[in-house]
Formats: sequence, structure tokens, C-alpha cells
Amino acid sequence: MIYFTSDTHYQHKNICKGTSSWGKNEEGQGIQNTRDFDTLEKMNYALVKGINDHVKVEDELWHLGDWSFGGFENIRKFREQLNCQNINLVFGNHDHHIENSKENIQEIFKSVQHYKELSIHGHKVCLLHYAMRVFNKSHKGAIHLFGHSHDSLPPLGKSMDVGVDVAFRMFGEYRPFSWIEIQSIMSNRGTELVDHHTEKTN
Repeated sequence: MIYFTSDTHYQHKNICKGTSSWGKNEEGQGIQNTRDFDTLEKMNYALVKGINDHVKVEDELWHLGDWSFGGFENIRKFREQLNCQNINLVFGNHDHHIENSKENIQEIFKSVQHYKELSIHGHKVCLLHYAMRVFNKSHKGAIHLFGHSHDSLPPLGKSMDVGVDVAFRMFGEYRPFSWIEIQSIMSNRGTELVDHHTEKTN
């Protein structure tokens, strides 16, 4: 099985409600979109559990960026807790240590890249950390999966935020989406034609 996730932000104190310093608005609510955990340990546990409960050792996991936070050592610490042996990373804006392969850290992943196109059972799937309005073959029904936005962008055609915050809203767990779930979601969405391309153009 193939799985997709993004924006785990392992050990990121400001995304955790109990440790965030992002501040509050006049109603006392967090200004930024924080996760409702008292401690970083509880948030990290939920992230690890969410992956290990769904992704088996031999499965394929595509992580679309922003792997971890709070220091270089947390990159490997997070990876060592995950059972899946086939984890691929698409770089996010907070993955600079991995992108630069500090201390050869890229070796903990099956592959690393800025952008990837997959063909899954005849479906073209375009993977990037950031959302694109148009993408390769978007006018032909291709699928675009992204992260970065933490469930703050409305759906557009066959594109989808697969970050753990979206999964929590939909399933109550900070966990990946399976390819079967992606297919089911996309089957209810039409192709969005937002530029000059149509189904008849190349």
C-alpha cells in the first residue's frame, strides 16, 4: 500500500498548544493553528502512533515536507521510531538540514527530492510541498498532493492537502492517507480548468 502525509512538524513547540509562544487573540484562542496537546511528548507520540498504526513495514510512505523541528537531532529521532522501511521525502520549507544532507542525513530516507511525479494504477500523481493551481496534466485529470498549508486552503479540483492536520479533521488522527482513501476522495471531485487548457489540449 502507498501512503501520503505531510507537515508532521515533530518536536515543533509552537504548533503544540501547551507549549506554543505564538500568542492569543482577544477571545483567548491561539492566533495560529495549534494542535490541542498539553505537551510536546503527547504530540510526538500521536504523530508516531498515527503512522505506525496504519503504515506497515513493507508499505511505501511519501512525506511531503516539514518533517521535524527543534534541532537537527530530531530528524533521526523521529525516523527511528517509525516502522516503515520505505519513506520518501519531498522537501518542505523547514527541511534545510535534510536538503543539505548534514551529516549524510538523507540516508535515512529511501529517496529525497523537491518534486516527484508518480504513476499509480494509471493515475498521474504530482507531489510537491506547496499547492499548485495548475500542474502537469491537471486538465487531463491528474492528481496533485501537497502540504504546507495545514488545512487552511479550500479544495481545488483534483488537488489535496494531505497534511496530518487535514487527517485529524477528517479522521480524528494525525496520520497518513492511503492511496485508496485518496482515490475515494478524488472520485467525487471534477477536473478544475483554471487556465487556457481544456481536456482537448495537449
